[in-house]
Formats: sequence, structure tokens, C-alpha cells
Amino acid sequence: MSYVDYGYYVSFFFGTLIPEKEFCKKALEASSKVKYNTFGRIDENEIPSEVKNATCSIAELLYDQERLKNSITNQNADNKQIASETLGPRSITYLNNNSEISKQILNDSDLNKKIRNICHEFLDDTGLMFRGIYE
Repeated sequence: MSYVDYGYYVSFFFGTLIPEKEFCKKALEASSKVKYNTFGRIDENEIPSEVKNATCSIAELLYDQERLKNSITNQNADNKQIASETLGPRSITYLNNNSEISKQILNDSDLNKKIRNICHEFLDDTGLMFRGIYE
């Protein structure tokens, strides 16, 4: 189950990064991450706005990471930017954007830390992140 829909993402979270056709998949992934980090305590009949906002933020993070990974694999010679060019005997040097882009891609551990930080940012005041047992 997804904690948020595209209408909420656009109208209340004011999101613009994720296109509508991609949103459902990312929202479902993000909802799973939120559910894990809140120990399954979210009442699916009454989803608080804090949970929806955390889900939107995580969905944007997941979408951005996927977009960065795809940009590296989809780059071809037509997309290369010229760094320098010499005319006689012709020499062209291209920028290596892959190394700059790959620096922005998070490994699994860093991605999970960032997701947990997002959950803390939005959900710390709700009690959903509490690891103890309620009496």
C-alpha cells in the first residue's frame, strides 16, 4: 500500500521532480521504507500528513538516485561535452561527466542512512520512530 498519491505530492508537498507516470512506483517503494522505519505502526486508515510528506521526500530521493544511475548508463558520444579542442592536427578532449555523476550516487548504506534521516526529520515528533514499547 502506498501512503501517498500523486495529487497529494503535487498539491500539498508541492513536488515537481517526479513525473506522474513514474510516481506510483516510487511512492510504493518509499512507503515500504517509511513502514520499515516506523516498525509498521502507521494506521493505514488515517495516514498523518507527516507520513505522507516523509514518503514524498523519500520518493524524490529514490527517483533522483535512479535518474542518476540511468544517466550514466544512457550516455553516448552525442551527449559528450567538449572540454578542449585543438585545430591543427585535430584533437578533441571530452568532459567525463560520469565521474561527477557517480559521486552523487549513494551506496546502499548511505542511501539507507539518508532515508532514516528523512524519516527522523518528518516523524520524530509523531512517536512513530520510537523503538521502545508503549505501556
